[in-house]
Amino acid sequence: MKNQSGQFNPAMFKNYFKTATRNLSKNKFFTTLNVFGLALGMSLNLLYVAMVVFIFQFDNFHSNKEHIYRVITHVRDRQENPSFASAPFGTAQLLKDNFSGLEKVVRIHRTAYQDIRYGDTKFTLKKHFVDAEYLSMFNFPLLQGNTATSLAKPNTMVITESAAARIFGDKDPMGELVFIEPFGEVMVTGVANDMPKNTHLKVEALISFATLTSYHGASFTDEEKNWNNFYNSYTYLQLSDNSSPSAIEAFLNDVAKEKYKTPELQASFELQPLNKIVPGPELDNDLGNEWSYQEMLLMGVIPMLILLAACSNYVSLAVSQSLRRMKEIGVRKVMGGQKGQIFMQFVMESTIIMLLAVTMSYFFFEIIRDETLSITGELDTVDLNPTFGTFTGFLFFALLVGFVAGVVPALHFSKIGPIHALKGKELQTKKGSQFTLRKIVITSQFILSLGFTMAMVIMVQQYRYSINYDFGFEQEKILNVDLQQADPQLVKNEFEKLSFVSLMSMSSHSVGTGDVPGLYVKRIDSSDSIAASMMSVDENFITNMGLHIVLGKNFTIDAGENSRSIIINEVFAESLSPNDPSGAIDQVIILPDKREVRVVGILKDFHYASLQSPIGNFFFEYVPGNFRYANFHLQSTNERQAFSEMEEAWKPVGNGNRFKAEFLADQISGVYAFYDNIVKMWGFMGLLAITIACLGLLGTVVFTVKNRVKEVSIRKVMGASSESLVYLLSRDFIVLLAIAGIVTIPGVYFLMEFTLQEAQYYHAPIGVFEVVVSLAVVLALGLTTIFSQTLKAANTNPVDNLRVE
Repeated sequence: MKNQSGQFNPAMFKNYFKTATRNLSKNKFFTTLNVFGLALGMSLNLLYVAMVVFIFQFDNFHSNKEHIYRVITHVRDRQENPSFASAPFGTAQLLKDNFSGLEKVVRIHRTAYQDIRYGDTKFTLKKHFVDAEYLSMFNFPLLQGNTATSLAKPNTMVITESAAARIFGDKDPMGELVFIEPFGEVMVTGVANDMPKNTHLKVEALISFATLTSYHGASFTDEEKNWNNFYNSYTYLQLSDNSSPSAIEAFLNDVAKEKYKTPELQASFELQPLNKIVPGPELDNDLGNEWSYQEMLLMGVIPMLILLAACSNYVSLAVSQSLRRMKEIGVRKVMGGQKGQIFMQFVMESTIIMLLAVTMSYFFFEIIRDETLSITGELDTVDLNPTFGTFTGFLFFALLVGFVAGVVPALHFSKIGPIHALKGKELQTKKGSQFTLRKIVITSQFILSLGFTMAMVIMVQQYRYSINYDFGFEQEKILNVDLQQADPQLVKNEFEKLSFVSLMSMSSHSVGTGDVPGLYVKRIDSSDSIAASMMSVDENFITNMGLHIVLGKNFTIDAGENSRSIIINEVFAESLSPNDPSGAIDQVIILPDKREVRVVGILKDFHYASLQSPIGNFFFEYVPGNFRYANFHLQSTNERQAFSEMEEAWKPVGNGNRFKAEFLADQISGVYAFYDNIVKMWGFMGLLAITIACLGLLGTVVFTVKNRVKEVSIRKVMGASSESLVYLLSRDFIVLLAIAGIVTIPGVYFLMEFTLQEAQYYHAPIGVFEVVVSLAVVLALGLTTIFSQTLKAANTNPVDNLRVE
């Protein structure tokens, strides 16, 4: 702290601290109330601070990070005008050929999640095709292999340590061959440390870029058509000390003017520094977990709202207690205390409270950290374990919030004149302005509380609605077994011996879970494409699932005939023959692989995908090579015994793979597990908001009752009943709760109705039940808080309060 001469004065700082701690200990009730409320409000904010610290440490471990750039693309197509994290293939070769100041140019090509096959087992890995210099540009150390040569040749790859253990077990992976469609056998030439979570380049396998050029031909990256493809190709540069990013950008943009001459499609390029990728601007087609500034801002809105509610409690209670601090302020002013000194005194008190709150909040942070990451699905991609940087962020956050929260009461107290203060009079303000402030604070807090509670109850109802929805097929007792490349016929022969398997079928996908693929087909007499979804099933599937054929026939035991047939749903039938759906029977359809198939049956519509999308054109085909699941209809009541026998039956046909099975009902429930996660998150935030609101309400009621204790006692002596006194003390607060309900209910209703329409095509309407339950919970807690204090005041013996008079 500085004295009047502007120099730091430790004695003054010590005095501020001593006075602050004395005042806080003197008002233990309100101090405890503030610290606990602020600790709850800060718990989510500590998660946010830890997340921000983590995000700002992305890719900070690369030794040449200040010299590494990524080429990004800004497209102007007169429609969406997107900006891409990627760039056309040709940019890399152009830069290699025209700039000597580039130390390294690395191409990355992102692929789909094709399976990697080792022996008879398939593994799904996230992988990129990269140039050989990738390992020397970025700091991903190899445990085995040579950094310079591991990715130099075609059909070579580097995998992470955990991926190697998953695929090869204890076997040395070096030199092992895996099969990747369509590139053939690929040799493992290196094993890298598992990539840290704080990188946007996180993958499990790196395949040499030479593999691509060997398969497609060396010229495929230079084809002119590739300049119009902005997806999945990335160019990273490592510049020398004397290279200018602006010169490279100017060169690329001169090239862009030659490549994109039409007004309908124009593009420009920009070099993005590695340390500006995460966090950075929001770009399409990003490589991985690339946090944008917009995402960070949105992520912090709810924690800040809850903290604002807790800080509002502090401000409201601090200003409410001003009459109890008047003489202290008056004495300080008479003794020469300046406005700035009074200001700093109260800022010191708020800062001490915030430091106590952040200490308590840290324990809440430890409890909810992993659970929050698990709910949000970020457990494998985000690391919130505290570091020195995290603790520094916590401390800075507490000091900042303490200062900001202390400004309002500090300004209020510092403006009070010494004469008014010594007389015990507050600074004159508009009539009722302080109580108006408290009204706004309390109402806002209960709007927040009711909003979260109502949203949570609505989501619970949506989850129940979704899992109990009639999908139009049998779910109970249907067990889907993952074939894992096992021969369907051998599986069928072995499992038909089990007495509790009443019927068995085969399918390519799990019906009702949303993973059904889409494709385009054509009628033989038309060139127009028709969008549809499909599954491959055998002749038993329709019966096994309880589906109904409204016209035509099922597949037969004749495999040859089945391969030339499809069975469509009613929606598809109406699309093929709008005037008379039955006219779809016997129509010939051309599939994407040029096969011609005939419609032999029409199924009653059912939900082949999830409830998030409407029922569209759909058909069943018969392609045994696509079967991935065996569907068992079980009759056994002893599931444990049934599973045990099925595991034994699996051993001779499973090729050494572990038996994998899941009930269809559980698979469908899993599709809607996101509702459960939302309920947990919103429920926790609702609990925080309600608790903070009730704490604020409790403090305000206690203070109001204390200020009106003599009024209550006189009224009681004059014959007022306890009931009338409770009503008198509670009336204003009950009105505030009612206002909160009137404001919140329609707002949340329309917001959630819009959200549900966007998220799920088939959803339950929001009814009276959700409103009543939400309102009942919040009102019950609010009224309990109010009546706990007003009843106590109304039943107090008036003699105890009027004895001094």
